Amino acid sequence: MIPIIDGLETTEQVEISKDPFKMIVGQEHAVSLVRSAVKQRRHVLLCGEPGIGKSMLAKAAYSLLDPPKEEIRLRYNPVHPDRPEVVVICTEYSSMEDVKSESRIYDTFFVTPDRIPFDVSVKMGFRCPSCGHISHPEASVCVNCESEKRFDWAPGESYHGLFRMLDVVREPALETITTLEDINGESYHVTYERIETGEIKITQRSMTIEEKQYAETQSHQERVLVPLRASRYVRVSGASPVELLGDVKHDPYGSAEALGLAAHLRVVPGAIHEAHEGILYIDEIAALGVFQSHLLTAMQDRVFPISGHNPLSSGAAVRVDDVPCDFILFASCNVENLKNILPPLRSRIRGYGYEIMLNSWTPKNQAIINDFVRFMSQTVEEDGRIPHLTVKAVERVLEVAEGMALQLDGQKNALTLRLRELGGLIRIAGDLAVRDGSDYVLQGHVQQAEVLGRGIDESNLQFMGHKSQESSISRDYFF
Repeated sequence: MIPIIDGLETTEQVEISKDPFKMIVGQEHAVSLVRSAVKQRRHVLLCGEPGIGKSMLAKAAYSLLDPPKEEIRLRYNPVHPDRPEVVVICTEYSSMEDVKSESRIYDTFFVTPDRIPFDVSVKMGFRCPSCGHISHPEASVCVNCESEKRFDWAPGESYHGLFRMLDVVREPALETITTLEDINGESYHVTYERIETGEIKITQRSMTIEEKQYAETQSHQERVLVPLRASRYVRVSGASPVELLGDVKHDPYGSAEALGLAAHLRVVPGAIHEAHEGILYIDEIAALGVFQSHLLTAMQDRVFPISGHNPLSSGAAVRVDDVPCDFILFASCNVENLKNILPPLRSRIRGYGYEIMLNSWTPKNQAIINDFVRFMSQTVEEDGRIPHLTVKAVERVLEVAEGMALQLDGQKNALTLRLRELGGLIRIAGDLAVRDGSDYVLQGHVQQAEVLGRGIDESNLQFMGHKSQESSISRDYFF
């Protein structure tokens, strides 16, 4: 193994891997199990000291998953408005790009710019939004009133127009605009295209049956609850039932038609639903308390209802059954909190997944030293506000890591894996380098950071010890 540190001047020279698993230091056994768990869609409980890489493992695991294939929607239920229907849309039917039917051309004709709608002519650069005068689209100022032609402003867009008038960036005139218009009671796609003669080519195309069906799904009768392209890596850290299980917003008029907001528009998905087909990462799972039983039910059934949690709210009358929540659970806890995890939940994880104990230290060898040097360079790059470390600063950080392994774990010739605290040391040293106007973090900056990085408890104990020593000296002086 060739030492990275040999011939190194700064960590700026160190090559960083894009693989999120290679950014995890000293947890090779855990990485191997996590890769297997994701491939087989198994649940994982990560146990160990704070700051040793539990959340990094969960994020890295998400990178192994295929993109989601299902979008979850809610549809208005005319028979029972307080019981919205769940609609699961697969990828092949999720966008108009996948509609495989040929559209019918209704008509094509040519007109002059003064014959097209006012807002369209403004956006295409023909008409002045202030006085309505027609001029060439390349002219940035109206030849009639000499006001700026704001190509992106149109009547009815008052707020948008107000702020764009204050903007110094001029939007270009559009050469083609497509709108959806109602003609004789039918919906048509109308395309306005500017041609070389100065005229406008108008193409009217009727909507196909498939397009009409898709448009209906976008109306108030149906809404997207969990979008297809949303991130399915969801992290939960609180004990709120709303955060985990979802909720229904209150409306003073309930679901009364023409007064209140329809029930399906007030439903809020929980983390278990947002993580469908993805990973639900629960930090400190023991903190969920009684809600662990609901989590267990969701894991077993892979569907979980959403209802209002406040009995005094109109949302309490709403219930959505069988909302999909087929996720992989990644949970974390400290060793002392294992006893607070619901036994059936632990049994479910062990029966359908892995319990993994993470290392808090690692034997010191050349391979792990190389990983630590990469970690230092990675920390600088991720922070983005601190300079890289010199080789002397790197050596000092390694000495601190060795000291932490001895002090906290009683291990000699070892390095700590409490990388969150070690990363904090690097950031403080980097801040000191910035304060001093240094191009790099020097050994002295790391040494200063060691003092500043001590916890309040440790610093307070040292302060109290110092005061106690002063009191003793004073007593000796007077007596």
